[in-house]
Amino acid sequence: MMVDAQFEDPNLALDAFWRAGGGTDRVAVRIIRKSPEGIDTIGGNQFDLNAMLVQIRLSEVAQPAKGDQVDLLDDAGQVTETVQVTGFSRIDSRKLVRTCEVSPVADSPDDDPYAS
Repeated sequence: MMVDAQFEDPNLALDAFWRAGGGTDRVAVRIIRKSPEGIDTIGGNQFDLNAMLVQIRLSEVAQPAKGDQVDLLDDAGQVTETVQVTGFSRIDSRKLVRTCEVSPVADSPDDDPYAS
């Protein structure tokens, strides 16, 4: 199937661990990371220039939710970045792939420019 081929392509997708609710249980997944250039409207939601989107196959994570965390892995399988699901845009027309808006998880309060 074409969707699976895209997610298996090492030039398009990367390995990650999906952690529901940011918990310790993790599921190995493949995601496609996107960073739109400019403001984009998808499914009635607007994403700004700084937004990061990830696409996940619903066969791997049936019900992604706000607050879920995704550990992005390098080629050696080490976590390089953790992001948290902050919003949703759409499910593709075949109901195979969900696009989620994510934001980096700050390692400490000093790393979060929005912390008060």
